[in-house]
Amino acid sequence: MAKNLMHALQYNNYGRGAAVLKHVEVPIPTPNKGEILLKLEAISLNPADWKIQKGMLRPFLPRKFPFIPASDVAGEVVKVGPGVTNYKV
Repeated sequence: MAKNLMHALQYNNYGRGAAVLKHVEVPIPTPNKGEILLKLEAISLNPADWKIQKGMLRPFLPRKFPFIPASDVAGEVVKVGPGVTNYKV
């Protein structure tokens, strides 16, 4: 894997469940104001993630595609964005 890329699981449209999930390499994001960047050790897809992917929550949580799901994560803070005071690298 290139130094400025990360592995991710993403989908490009609503519906079809696991059939549309793809393993990809994407650029590592830079945290914006009020955001943190985590190096993830573990993720899980919970029932809310599947409802979002199926489009069931579209009126409340519209998504732009491609989208990387995962609400439940564990990892280490590696960068903090401007204005972040509660987390440290």
